[in-house]
Amino acid sequence: MKHRSCQTNLITFYEEVSRSIDQGVAVDVIYLDFAKAFDTVPHKRLLFKLRKNGLDENTCSWIENWLKDRVQRVVINGTFSRWTPVVSGVPQGSVIGPILFNLFINDLEIGIESHVSVFADDTKLGKVIQCEQDVTSLQRDLDRLGDWALKWQMRFNLDKCKVMHFGVKNTQAIYTLNGMELRKSKQEKDLGIIIDFKLSNNVQCQTAAAKASKVLACIKRGVHSRDENIILPLYKSMVRPHLEYAVQFWAPVLKKDIISLEKVQRRATKLIRGMEGLSYEERLTSLNLF
Repeated sequence: MKHRSCQTNLITFYEEVSRSIDQGVAVDVIYLDFAKAFDTVPHKRLLFKLRKNGLDENTCSWIENWLKDRVQRVVINGTFSRWTPVVSGVPQGSVIGPILFNLFINDLEIGIESHVSVFADDTKLGKVIQCEQDVTSLQRDLDRLGDWALKWQMRFNLDKCKVMHFGVKNTQAIYTLNGMELRKSKQEKDLGIIIDFKLSNNVQCQTAAAKASKVLACIKRGVHSRDENIILPLYKSMVRPHLEYAVQFWAPVLKKDIISLEKVQRRATKLIRGMEGLSYEERLTSLNLF
């Protein structure tokens, strides 16, 4: 979706969380996970929603023909099961698949009082907790989501659904989904970024630096040439993305985190022939890096 990315989703949601924490108010965030989300979208219910959303009949018929008459079977150790019709799921790897999934879950937040944030099949609920009524309201929203999933034949992976309590004055309330108590978590990966209950970016910085260092080590071992025209494109395309993904959201503020990230680029620029005797700033200028 235009102007909608993992980064904007994270910034928008956690801006409200951090503002509440700065004011000394507790916040509870529920991380929800659909079980095999793209594979379990029922075709008949999907087509019902598409028509209800106002898509013309020709378009709905085209989508129906694209989805139907698919079959599948299982093969284990050379033994084949019988062919079975595929009656659910949007084909992954297609352009239209995620669009159909978004349309299917478009009514997920109707009637929900808490702050809902949805990005594809990643859903989270956030609620400022100041009294017992706030806990009850958040639990009521969880019950509504459970009813929605039951109605539209979607399932939550309850083992991956967690609650994180933010704020020093948090009462650590217990929440349930479909009758099962949600486990408490102090650290979760949200859209590829590690979030902890203190909203610290230390773990994310160390993780990003470690991933980038591993890829850089593979390049160093696997590529014999040290030519700028080879090493620099590899660094920009394979290493830098680990350091830059959604960095506007988790940008480090502590000197030790900044140094750990910068060390990766220091090592990368030293790999290039002719850069050995230059200072780091001179290497950056010569290679047109910031």
